[in-house]
Amino acid sequence: MRSSVSLRPRIMLLAVIAALLTSIVVTFAAPQEAEAQRRCPAVAVVAARGSGQNDQIFRTSYSPQAPWVSNGWEGQTMRAFFRHAENRYRATHGGNSLMKDVEVLGLEPKYYPAIYPEYNVPEVAVPATIAQGVLLALEYSVPALRTARRAATEFTDSVKLGRVGVMQQINDYEAATGCRPSYILTGYSQGAMILLEHERELARRGQLAGVVYFGNPNTAPDDWSTVGVAGGGAGGILGILPFNTRTAAGTSNRVNYCLPLDGVCDLSVQTLQGAAQFNGGNHGRYYLWPSQWDNQVSDSFGRFVDQVRYR
Repeated sequence: MRSSVSLRPRIMLLAVIAALLTSIVVTFAAPQEAEAQRRCPAVAVVAARGSGQNDQIFRTSYSPQAPWVSNGWEGQTMRAFFRHAENRYRATHGGNSLMKDVEVLGLEPKYYPAIYPEYNVPEVAVPATIAQGVLLALEYSVPALRTARRAATEFTDSVKLGRVGVMQQINDYEAATGCRPSYILTGYSQGAMILLEHERELARRGQLAGVVYFGNPNTAPDDWSTVGVAGGGAGGILGILPFNTRTAAGTSNRVNYCLPLDGVCDLSVQTLQGAAQFNGGNHGRYYLWPSQWDNQVSDSFGRFVDQVRYR
């Protein structure tokens, strides 16, 4: 009986100590966890991948000092760009990280599908006579045209959905996180198309820190912000339309990267001739292969970020 009585206070004392230790650990950990959840980026980068870049979706951390991991929907071109920009900044800023204060927001498929206008034409035998050729044309023309029309419609729908989806994803992000950062719009090819018209809306909200486009079809002729082609180039395949990189501009913090021999953003005779000679041109090259303007574009991106976080 005595041993049972004497043990009871000890057990109670140990229980009290354990409870105190647990509360201390919880109290210590909770603020740290809450702080990580509360931290908002200085800059959020809205990244719109190019047409058809839906197959290499990898969540990516761009700085070991950043708490954020991308959703992966920035795609391979934009992923290569952000990695280059981080490495370039570290090399030129004493090892400091650019992306530690930057969260990358890849546009998810529900906001922007990034569908490429591809279609398949049936493989058929070469007709031996005119009559066979006519019959073959009648047999295959209708399904081929339907396929082509469907592909074009899917591409158009992708662009339309993306144009609506950009601000929707931004608004959903702010509602979910409580953050209201400045934004840098970054887009490649079709991705640049769908971001362009949102510059002025973000500028009106006081949240546009800059834009960086790659292979932009809406490149205006002789656009001063174009890097790569001499003098701004002849303009992209949609650059002569009233809506282009000049008329839609919402900030002077802009880079419109157009490589020589990219006929999507520089529709000149010289470019088309050169692109045909060199296996289709350089539209797919941005940051996946090195180019002499890569550092300049990455430096501009770093400057746009610094203007926000060090102001």
